Amino acid sequence: MKEFLKSRSMKIFMITIFVVIVLAVFTNSIENNFVSSTINGVTYPLSKVSAAATNDDDRSIDEIKAENEKLKKENADLRSQLVNYYDVLTENSRLWKFYDLKKENPQYSLVPCTVLRRDSNDDFYSFTIDKGTTSDISVNDPVVSENGLVGWVSEVDLSTCKVVTVLSPQTSVGAIDNRTSDTGIVSGSAKYCDDNLTTMSKLSADHKVKKGDIITSTGISGLYPKGLIIGEVVDICYDTYNTSYYAVIKPYDNIKEITELAIITDYTGQGEVLINEKSGKKK
Repeated sequence: MKEFLKSRSMKIFMITIFVVIVLAVFTNSIENNFVSSTINGVTYPLSKVSAAATNDDDRSIDEIKAENEKLKKENADLRSQLVNYYDVLTENSRLWKFYDLKKENPQYSLVPCTVLRRDSNDDFYSFTIDKGTTSDISVNDPVVSENGLVGWVSEVDLSTCKVVTVLSPQTSVGAIDNRTSDTGIVSGSAKYCDDNLTTMSKLSADHKVKKGDIITSTGISGLYPKGLIIGEVVDICYDTYNTSYYAVIKPYDNIKEITELAIITDYTGQGEVLINEKSGKKK
């Protein structure tokens, strides 16, 4: 209000009032009535502003401070709610990606996750994701995309875990050709990993595997659920060193670039073979 009273507009207003009053002294009564009405019309709004300013001034500094603190708290609460809303929205968006997988396998317990960083020192494209033991993640849990198997959890802490991919020789998945029922072991290879390819070895000499066949997990080991898609056969080769055939498999995702994933924390038959082995039972 003080700034308004000192402003250029206020000075012009005061000069105008002064001129009007001077004119009123030298005019007749009719003109005086007109001038009076004009003055009242101009000064009335100003008086309302002054009254409002006076009413504001009636509030104590403590009351104003208390109201400001209340508004700050309300704003902080609203920001927190907005952050939570976006977190839920993101989580739901991730879950929708795995809707079909969950629908086909209701026994799966899925935890959506995101890649945080990739290991530049690993030739087989391992990476770290944003879920850990607080989300019930354990070592050996399978990691999948909406299109199939991507890898498995090799290390885990409270909030993150490391994933070894299907491109790595560390990976070993019992696999089957869905068309021919030929079985083998899917494992990564330094020869193929840079091309986003893995291999299915241990094929029998009379195998019937062909290009275009879809390879899935057998579930025999208890480390991976049965029926997880691993990829598609793109070539059949012969290993002269091991004197055996193997298939070159292309995953349906670019393992080196994928970011949105899910971890299967529980499924029917998980760990059963390992338990049986420890207890001395047959597989």
